[in-house]
Amino acid sequence: MEAVVRSPMAYWLGPELDPSARLVLVNPADAAPVPPGALDETLRDKRFGMVFQPIVDLTRRRVFAYEALVRPHLHPSPPALIADGARQGRLGLLGRTLRAASIAGCPDHPLFINVQPDELLEHFLVQPDDPIFNHRSAVYVELTEAVPLQRLDLCAQMLQEIQARGVHVVVDDLGSGYSNLRYLADLKPRVVKLDRELITGLRAGSRRFTLVRALVTLCNDLEAMVVAECIETPEELAAVIDAGCHLGQGYVLARPALPPPPMVWPLA
Repeated sequence: MEAVVRSPMAYWLGPELDPSARLVLVNPADAAPVPPGALDETLRDKRFGMVFQPIVDLTRRRVFAYEALVRPHLHPSPPALIADGARQGRLGLLGRTLRAASIAGCPDHPLFINVQPDELLEHFLVQPDDPIFNHRSAVYVELTEAVPLQRLDLCAQMLQEIQARGVHVVVDDLGSGYSNLRYLADLKPRVVKLDRELITGLRAGSRRFTLVRALVTLCNDLEAMVVAECIETPEELAAVIDAGCHLGQGYVLARPALPPPPMVWPLA
């Protein structure tokens, strides 16, 4: 998931106290009015672009995969586009459209593709003709923990279906305020991304460094690779390497771009 500085507001899509309602977190700026018909036009005319950011193997110092990131033309930000899709009950179609564009824009590399948990409940992702099953390289479906998974057991069943077809699961934002360690047990992710708040300003020997190292050990025991995302300085990069993180992502390694950019290595 791309780093966004947020002061979130929350609202429920569904009756108050309804356990099946969806909690959506948005920036106040993202809640600004969207032009009428913006989502229809986005879906019909592909009014968005895709950029790609490298996820780097920190041991081999080479690109492991790219994360696909949307750049909407009619919405103020990617979260605003997702929120509009959620309000209109069209996350499934929106997600499929973005997945197709992601694979078209980066056909020759492994891809991390963001999926909203509610998309699983719309059954788009498990369709045999979904674009993720036609990619020539590995696909990692990245679930954000910023939106609590509803009906976890049902979602886990659907993820097992795509895992059986060779698609890997990524749990995002481990260590955030909404993180749930049950995800690690029930969803059996191949990759776990640490929350940006654990990485920003990280230095070896600090209490936060001890926590990051412990989370890496936990993920190793569960056979999951760890991505340190939002690495912005050489000092943070050195610290996540010392903590044992397998993969890294952030501006210090490469900014999102099209075509998919090469990585840089800032350490001697």
